[in-house]
Amino acid sequence: MTSPQSFATAQISMTDSQNIPDWIAADTSHTPPRAWAMKSTRALGPGESTPDDLRKKFPGAPLLQSSDPEAPQVKLPCKPLDLPAQALGGNRFSLPALAASDQPPITSLLAPARGFLSLNPGWDGVLCVTGPRSHWAHISAEEIVSVQSFLTGDLLTALRTTPALSHLDKTQQDNAAFLDAVSDSMSRPERLAARLATATSTSQLAGLLIGAELAAARPYWLGQQVAVIGQPPLADLQTKALEAQGVPVTRTDEPTMIRAGLATAQAELQKN
Repeated sequence: MTSPQSFATAQISMTDSQNIPDWIAADTSHTPPRAWAMKSTRALGPGESTPDDLRKKFPGAPLLQSSDPEAPQVKLPCKPLDLPAQALGGNRFSLPALAASDQPPITSLLAPARGFLSLNPGWDGVLCVTGPRSHWAHISAEEIVSVQSFLTGDLLTALRTTPALSHLDKTQQDNAAFLDAVSDSMSRPERLAARLATATSTSQLAGLLIGAELAAARPYWLGQQVAVIGQPPLADLQTKALEAQGVPVTRTDEPTMIRAGLATAQAELQKN
């Protein structure tokens, strides 16, 4: 999928007086928080900064962030593009969190979901947002119908550092070992703990965990088109695992989706 040029990062000098930002987009669900100085719907400069740094540099620019503990929660089902940002005070605004009855509030889904749907109007399918917690969201008629979350990213990070698995081969990604482990874990998820104990590489470890996730998330992706939103390597591995199951997958750029999602909310704030 090719994102519109208007959302590409502008390769321009921040010293140009014509490029003082209108607002600041902050992804506060990311660790550590990251932010971009924005001119309408495009980011100024070649990279990311921190929300605090940009607020100090541009004290007059309003900041719109992806989540905040003070922001309200919205119950599912809901339409991401219809959810307004909430004022927090101090020229700060935040998107709401999504409240699911069977899990903690979801703070890292709404911004990329808004962005993807704004760039792909009328799209129906499943969004898979990877990260420390991955979220599978069923989208129908631009509405998030249901969400299932997994701790695959956090588990992979924790297991890589545990003494029992410190011997793992951490060399270049082995795609064959990864996909074999995905298939093994999907076909026999009840053996996951035993197979983790015998893993010989991080490729195999990742395949076992992602395979277990795919087995549990089968009702979401089976017979659906899936858009994967996230950062490498986890999002790339998720894409490979889904494609190996014959699933039509759209791999998107996570920062682009987040900025686009926040930009739609910022445009609504400017109207009010």
